[in-house]
Amino acid sequence: MKLEGVTIALLVDHPFEDLELMYPKLRLEEEGAKTLLVGAHDTRTLYKGKHGYPAASTTKIDELGGAEAIDALVIPGGFAPDYMRRNCAMLQLVADCFAADKPVAAICHGPWMLCSARDDKLRPVVEGRKATAFVAIKDAVVNAGAQWGDAPVVVDGPLITSRPPA
Repeated sequence: MKLEGVTIALLVDHPFEDLELMYPKLRLEEEGAKTLLVGAHDTRTLYKGKHGYPAASTTKIDELGGAEAIDALVIPGGFAPDYMRRNCAMLQLVADCFAADKPVAAICHGPWMLCSARDDKLRPVVEGRKATAFVAIKDAVVNAGAQWGDAPVVVDGPLITSRPPA
């Protein structure tokens, strides 16, 4: 198993895109990773996806222990990132993962978080990076200083961004 001993956090909030949360979670676990569903509310909060699929958080963001507690981060899309980016602790986790050069993957609307999370100089963490996202947030990603990549997946060092699953 390629990812045995690796802990990967997946951020969750209402209404996440079902496939963008559950499919990466299952695939990462198949490779041996320990996954944590990290939400803003109490542990075991039941979040519902856009299509009604439930996901119970395993960890509250305030109890995670920061970027030191994980090896990588996944930010699923749906409308959830619009709520996630209003949470200072979630934004700080994203910024800390970037500062520590840990892999960060953002799917569809997930790159909204990369526009709102700031480095120690208060710049968006996506500034100067290559990225893609759902077309509806392209302007936000570009205005945050990213170099837009018109591709299904864009990899820039430890940053991995993608468009919708289709």
